[in-house]
Amino acid sequence: MLKRLVEWFKNLFQELFGTKQQNTIERHSSPSSPPPPLNDTDLEFLFAELLEGVHQARGQAWAQKWLHNIEHRVPEERWLEWLRKFGDKLLAAPSPNNELASRLVQLGELGVGNISNLAYDIGMQLLTRNQAEPIWEYQGPDAQIEAPQQDLSTKATEQQVEQLQSDAEGEYQTITLEELMDLMQEDVNLRAQIAEQLGIETDDPDVIIQTLVNQYHTAG
Repeated sequence: MLKRLVEWFKNLFQELFGTKQQNTIERHSSPSSPPPPLNDTDLEFLFAELLEGVHQARGQAWAQKWLHNIEHRVPEERWLEWLRKFGDKLLAAPSPNNELASRLVQLGELGVGNISNLAYDIGMQLLTRNQAEPIWEYQGPDAQIEAPQQDLSTKATEQQVEQLQSDAEGEYQTITLEELMDLMQEDVNLRAQIAEQLGIETDDPDVIIQTLVNQYHTAG
């Protein structure tokens, strides 16, 4: 009876451990299932990672290695197919994206094959389109800006200065002191105006001429 019981336990252990070992061997020997294909959203995420590395100036060698490491999942033909659709979507977007366009151009300038060439073309199209956007100007009336109020004396002074500036913008004529003397002797109003501008109380032509000479030497 005891011998028969021992044999039963031995058979049970062989069935348990033998089956487990056989299943383990079968699992190791069976080929692994291929990973699911990447969709467009996955590619957009991966491409953003590539552009970020390019933007961080990791260089041509890094970009080539990045594309090579993922080639078993995304071959070049798949990249080009997706990138064309991605470029069409960017070009059809109403709002510009200059940052993304610049990164596409940066990738293209690395010269890492057909993918970078296509990225460069798309980036340049985006930048060119953004620069060619029309600039709309407001055609309505200009806003009225109220100037601060000034007292009457200030306004009068400004009007006098503007009048003097307006007179000064007329035609100039060079005359000698002798000619000026003759003009003042013939024109009383001219003497009065010059005397007033010089700040002297007399309109004597000799005094006016001397004052002009003195101011000329003082200014020199």
